[in-house]
Amino acid sequence: MPPTTLPATLRSTPAFPFVGRATELARLRTLLPRARGEGRRAALVGGEAGSGKSRLVREFAREAAADGALVLCGECDAVVRTPYQAFADCLDQLVRLSEPAQLQIDLGPAGGELTRLLPDLPARVRRLPDPVSGDPDTERHRFQTAVNDLLTGASARVPILLVLEDLHWADGPTLALLRHLVRVSEARLLLLATFRDTDAEMPGELSDALVDLRRSEDVVRFRLEGLTDDDIADLVAQAAGGHRSAGTHDLARTIGALTAGNPFLVCELWRTLVETEAIELDEEGIRLTRSLDELGTPDSVREVVSRRLARLEPTTADLLELAAVAGGEFGFDVLRAAARLPDADLRAALDEAVASGMLEEVNATKLGFRFTHELVRRALYDRLGGLRRAELHARVGEALEQVYARDVNRVLAGLAHHLAAAAPFGNTARAVDYTVRAAQAARAALAYDDAAALLRTALELGIIDAGARVEVQLELGDVFNRAGRTVEALESFRAAAETARRLRDPGLLARAAIGTDDAGWRPGIAEESAVELLEEAAAGLGEQETAQRVMLLASLGRALSRAGDADVSAAAHAIGLESARRLGDPRALAAILKCTYCQYDAWGVPEVLELLGEAQRLGEELGDVELAAEAMSWRIPGFVALCDLDGAERELARLLDVAAQTRQPFMLHVAEHYASALALCAGRLAEAEEQAHRSHEWSRQLIGRDASGVYGILMFGVRREQGRLPELAPVVRLLARPDRHSGPWRPALAVVLAELGMVEEAAQELERVRRDGLDALRRSLWHASLIYLTDACSIAGDARLAELLYPELAPLSGRLVMVGHLVACYGAADRYLGMLAGTIGDHELAETHLTAAAELNRRTGALTWLAHTHFEHGRLLLSRDADRARGHLREAAALAGRHQLVGLQGRIAELGPNGAPSTALPDGLSAREADVLRLLAAGRSNREIGSELHISEHTAANHVRSILRKTGSANRTEAASYAFRCGLARP
Repeated sequence: MPPTTLPATLRSTPAFPFVGRATELARLRTLLPRARGEGRRAALVGGEAGSGKSRLVREFAREAAADGALVLCGECDAVVRTPYQAFADCLDQLVRLSEPAQLQIDLGPAGGELTRLLPDLPARVRRLPDPVSGDPDTERHRFQTAVNDLLTGASARVPILLVLEDLHWADGPTLALLRHLVRVSEARLLLLATFRDTDAEMPGELSDALVDLRRSEDVVRFRLEGLTDDDIADLVAQAAGGHRSAGTHDLARTIGALTAGNPFLVCELWRTLVETEAIELDEEGIRLTRSLDELGTPDSVREVVSRRLARLEPTTADLLELAAVAGGEFGFDVLRAAARLPDADLRAALDEAVASGMLEEVNATKLGFRFTHELVRRALYDRLGGLRRAELHARVGEALEQVYARDVNRVLAGLAHHLAAAAPFGNTARAVDYTVRAAQAARAALAYDDAAALLRTALELGIIDAGARVEVQLELGDVFNRAGRTVEALESFRAAAETARRLRDPGLLARAAIGTDDAGWRPGIAEESAVELLEEAAAGLGEQETAQRVMLLASLGRALSRAGDADVSAAAHAIGLESARRLGDPRALAAILKCTYCQYDAWGVPEVLELLGEAQRLGEELGDVELAAEAMSWRIPGFVALCDLDGAERELARLLDVAAQTRQPFMLHVAEHYASALALCAGRLAEAEEQAHRSHEWSRQLIGRDASGVYGILMFGVRREQGRLPELAPVVRLLARPDRHSGPWRPALAVVLAELGMVEEAAQELERVRRDGLDALRRSLWHASLIYLTDACSIAGDARLAELLYPELAPLSGRLVMVGHLVACYGAADRYLGMLAGTIGDHELAETHLTAAAELNRRTGALTWLAHTHFEHGRLLLSRDADRARGHLREAAALAGRHQLVGLQGRIAELGPNGAPSTALPDGLSAREADVLRLLAAGRSNREIGSELHISEHTAANHVRSILRKTGSANRTEAASYAFRCGLARP
């Protein structure tokens, strides 16, 4: 591997000297990880167009290569968006420079994933495995891991400088891969990226990526400002042969004022001065031939380009316009075919274009050219009229077809772009064909957004044949779904369904219906129209048993379950399952078996567990690890429903292993949140927190799926047990705002207020819930809302609400409470029923429930909730049987101490020594209010009280208002006096 070899785009010699940027260049030198063991770093170079970003990179790359680094360079194209183009260029250079045997080692076990990006890779490395097909998150994660593995392996031998130019034109997958490498890569690598940072030229995707990248301590960002007058003076002197004269600095100041120091405009103005003979260069230096006042201001790049074109031969100007349509960089063979000029005329025009400084030759293995700056190309393109553009696009498209006739797949994106732009002038059907083929290539490269854009273009161009149009609509729905754009996916499938109806094609209608369900099930979207479409499609297919009909019934059963129609859902699944068994099609059978998780309530947990186990075994036999993992993931909540936490833990260990092997982000996210829920049950708080964080990290790799609600529920449970509720109070209050669909967060706010001693405010929240009714809470994590409301109304003593809640929870008696599909598990439901019965005043019923809860929690190993059960039982008995109460409280204290349940320890302490209610606090003050009062008496402000007690200033102020009311104090001074009189504070 020759490390001093520079990529072709970095080898050309600039026409002007390099000046300024000494500080940035010095900083870049320090960032290149030269020594073994040094890890990945990243530098982001921003600036306006023409600010010299590429020139800085070129100079640094030369130094790095001379120092022994391997330099790889890729550019994002302003004209043709090819998925991962910049990375593809870099990795292609790396592959070509690597010895085949070493390359095979560097690629690692997932190397086959890179064939999505490098189709020629199998010719260099034998026995590469095929890319794994799976859900889009898994495919993307495996691909990103393969890129990282290759860079890490190669960088073990030589430091790598990987240059990505023009990120402002990058597609979404390129930015996602960059973020992944910055976040996880341990390669000895400097990622150096350039981008335009003006608001008008920086798309939202890039802005989001930059925000994310700034979070890493290893990312350095530069912004290139204009050249100083001294820098311009150096450039002028060097361009003049190294001579300085008395007028050099005056000229530099004027050029600087006219160009704002923009390096591109500085060079263009200098070139204009020389070409128009406004200055003369001789042995004495620079001599002006006319006054500096006569220098015109380059108001725009288009003006500069127009002036330069006027000085060129007409043939050269026409050729430059054609080149501007071809793109920022283009091959000689393509330009030759499109120009349709005699070779002598073509060579003369190219020579003049290069001499003018508008084009430069690319010193690659295949002769090519590029514009010296994208601003030049864009200015040329913008001055073309619509028909002229269409004509030139048609010529470039035809040239690409001609030159790449034997390997047209290499230029599909370019053909699609040029022939679509030439549609008013060219062959629309051919443009549609190439656009669809380019979309399929983008999909294979996991660039789903790019594929969607191309398919939309194909539909807009016009597809006459209705059968072909519906196929494109179905494909568009699928890529939108894989991109996580659920709403657009559903719209595309509806459009496909409408076309299928007009064609009276039941098979196409069934595909549109299945696609609709597939787009909606993971985000949990339940639409009546989706069910209606599935039922219509099922009726259209008739009674003939086919694999497609089985798939349709599986989707129908799942959609009906989401819509809340349990009986019809169960019937659809039963019919589909019987049909699949008669067909003997293992894939159809596995597909419907894995959807039977919807029938836990209808068919019973044991039967569904067995069916899911069958789906798992079928997946393994078919080699479909993703299907097996999905079936396994649905089995774990089933074990919890059977009160078999040990079984759930065993199945979870298998799921974690399979998910790690297949690198499935969604399954890893699910498995980790299962693990967090089970760890909290067992009293392993540190594990629960760590696994919640890991689940959240994996969820960040899921496209179009917001898993923040899952993370919020997990961390809410962990922080309560850690005694850190004050940290969550401001966030929960924000989430619980009445103006948003808050799900369980309004009940959670009531819990926070109640447990922080703000009982009256908690009671107000509970009153709002009772006034609004419970129905609104049923739509999202209903069991979480029931549990939080029970906790809050038990503390607040709200018997009226308790009477409403008891019948809602009663069906869960004898079972463990599970939120969603094991987002959380809060132990035996009987504990909550006991708390509600005690609040209502039925102490005998309360004891019955609490005794049953203790037995179930103990048997299942739900030790966190066993501790809480003993606490609630002790609290219930305090006024009736002090000895038994103390026994339960001692058990609660022992478990709380063993498992570091700090929140519960605090609640036990509030009851006073020996488990007796504390009588030391007068006027109904809570323990938290006593803490606030002591600090108030010591002269602390609300902000200082909040800081010392780890609560917000707002919460501290609420406590102070409650203290003033309870103690009858008119102000803080009287409250302090009260504290001293009652012995709550010392003078």
